[in-house]
Amino acid sequence: MPDFRTCYLHTMKLYEFSMLTDELQYQTTWDLGIPIDNIIYDKINYLLYSINDFYVEIHYDAISNAIIGKLAFKNGEPLDKYLRTLPNL
Repeated sequence: MPDFRTCYLHTMKLYEFSMLTDELQYQTTWDLGIPIDNIIYDKINYLLYSINDFYVEIHYDAISNAIIGKLAFKNGEPLDKYLRTLPNL
């Protein structure tokens, strides 16, 4: 039987990701996700991963380092916080 990660490496879509259990969503993010960025805001550490054509944001409590949530999305407002103002060159 093929490995789960191999099957979905190039094909998993946001809908399929959302159908996984929470545990499998986290595991898939860590196994297949490409780390993009992280920010800390209001004592919450936000880690952004890319999986194929969508993003997963994992939320950690910065003090206890415990996972407190996640958000999967394609684009829009959740991505805005990662856009930094670039200096004029």
